[in-house]
Amino acid sequence: MQPETKQSLYHSAPYHAAGEAMMSFKPINQIHQHLCAFHVYAQDHSRHVEAHHFCKHLSPDFHQCVIYDSDKADAKLIGIEYIVSEKIFMSLPQEEKKYWHSHKYEVESGLLQIAPKMFVPGAATDLAEQPAMLELHKTYGKTIHTWAIDVSPELPLGPPNLMMSYTGGGEGPPPEMVRARDAGSGQETAAKKEMRASYLPPYEKADGADEWEKSGRGIEFLVKEVPIR
Repeated sequence: MQPETKQSLYHSAPYHAAGEAMMSFKPINQIHQHLCAFHVYAQDHSRHVEAHHFCKHLSPDFHQCVIYDSDKADAKLIGIEYIVSEKIFMSLPQEEKKYWHSHKYEVESGLLQIAPKMFVPGAATDLAEQPAMLELHKTYGKTIHTWAIDVSPELPLGPPNLMMSYTGGGEGPPPEMVRARDAGSGQETAAKKEMRASYLPPYEKADGADEWEKSGRGIEFLVKEVPIR
């Protein structure tokens, strides 16, 4: 078989099936949670991205998530998010906290949702989400998007971006973006907000989160060339 012929097998269905049979996917197979939310660029709050998080809990205090732009089979991998408990967040150096955002408003507003399969009844989803939302309500996230999908949909160009969440009404995402997400998921953000008000306890987020609210300044990663050591 000629090298070109061998190489052509690389993108074939049989070769993919053989890979699934031969190789280990242990870290990926441990993912057990799918969350859908929206992120906003730390340095530009006019830019919003729908973000599908596929998460694994390494411990009760630490989650790690890979982020895609959708839940479709051909979804694009656009970033990562680390989620920590309030205990861990409070232990971080002050300089580090500026990279982290709270999840309080995301949860209370209904913007953050678990993403069930389409055949799961809404009542089952409403019940299943409550332990998750009670937990996530008091957590903090550090999110890096490596693909600016909103301006470069074909390729991941440029430096990574720090992303933030929302902390109050009127910040976004645009209503039409929320409506489109809800239509696709079969859930209603407004109904989630109303339901969660009935079971979420009062919570004041920890000092140091969402530092941009006080400073009015965002963080942008800029490329700097340095001598190689």
